[in-house]
Amino acid sequence: MHKTGLIAGLGALALGLAACSPKPAEPAAAPMAAAEPVAPPMADMPMTPAAPAQAGPIMGMGKITAINTAGGTLTIDHQAIPAVGWDAMSMGFTTTDPTMLKDLKVGDAITFELKSTSEPSVVTKVQKQ
Repeated sequence: MHKTGLIAGLGALALGLAACSPKPAEPAAAPMAAAEPVAPPMADMPMTPAAPAQAGPIMGMGKITAINTAGGTLTIDHQAIPAVGWDAMSMGFTTTDPTMLKDLKVGDAITFELKSTSEPSVVTKVQKQ
């Protein structure tokens, strides 16, 4: 009878330990079914992703198509500028110093430097070619 009592005692001890033990982790929830993709606004607009920040000056080349010396702005028909993810296009820029425009005219071929990847429409330097 000792064996039966010993076995019963061990069984009760095992049940008691099991009741005090931490519960096993819940199984992970089943992944949700993929939702139908929703096109973001302007999804049909072709856009080139911005390039990562670049160390050093961001240079561009192009031709001046308009100048506003008093306002410190110019429009440049420029080549692609990979550092900011731009294809070739014509666009307006502001300058950090309007006096850099005083010797320039429409039609001039130029190289120019952009302020930064976070402010790419600001020109800090312009040089005739």
